[in-house]
Amino acid sequence: MNLDTLHAQYLDTGYVLLPGALPPADVQALRDLTDRITAQAHGLVEENAMFDFEAGHTPEAPLVQRIKKPHRIDAHYFELARHPAIFGLVQKICGEHMRLSHSKINMKAAGAGSPLEWHQDWAFAPHSNMSTVVASVMIDDVSADNGPMQVLPGSHRGRLYEHHDPELGFVGAVDLQAEGVDLAGAVSLTGTAGTVALHHPMLMHGSSANHSGRSRRILFLEYAAADAYPLFYTVDWDEYNSRLLNGAPTSQVRTEPSVIKLPFPSRAGSSIYKAQAHARARHFGQAA
Repeated sequence: MNLDTLHAQYLDTGYVLLPGALPPADVQALRDLTDRITAQAHGLVEENAMFDFEAGHTPEAPLVQRIKKPHRIDAHYFELARHPAIFGLVQKICGEHMRLSHSKINMKAAGAGSPLEWHQDWAFAPHSNMSTVVASVMIDDVSADNGPMQVLPGSHRGRLYEHHDPELGFVGAVDLQAEGVDLAGAVSLTGTAGTVALHHPMLMHGSSANHSGRSRRILFLEYAAADAYPLFYTVDWDEYNSRLLNGAPTSQVRTEPSVIKLPFPSRAGSSIYKAQAHARARHFGQAA
């Protein structure tokens, strides 16, 4: 499909899947780098600035749940955000000038990877305008049994659902029954390693635990237009501008009408896993 067709599909459904977007050599380089970084978790007792761990983690048998901000760990991840298989469509969505807003690698270890309850990214990361998008790069083959991301097509055109608990504050998860969310049309995003999915910040999505004997690792590259200002953290100006992928630094901020509810107060900082641990209503159940 050409970019206009893909963009039209994205606007209609809130997501687009690009099967085998990255060539095998690029996939292998991504796997090798991620393996080398993950190996550094061996011997660690506690989480640190690089890793979050699953509940069953031990220093001898690490269970990494997330590699945090991999673009700060190795420049290869930052350069991957400009990959030609992704970048043209991202520019269609966000505009020519943009930055890498954030990155992470969510890792569902075989038989141990925790679920993520249904949510919308806009609840976590509101900006002054909605010219933002997330690209999900499959590092491993993703199938129905190893915790694929599930999406609800068309939900990006609806409202921002409640992600707060009236007593506990921000829990980063939607109470599907209370909010009247019907998952009958939900779709699992599966594919071979190197497949890329892009999704809208308002799209409802989540993922089950990994019940298979195979790992499921996904690199999330989060993009924002250069004039989309983040409303949920204090900006270090030099670091902020270091993430520009195209265009020059600007103090000009574009605003547009949208519903914004800040992800505060939170008992768990910025971690979706830790925030959702406080959620009382669950679709996928307790962590594996």
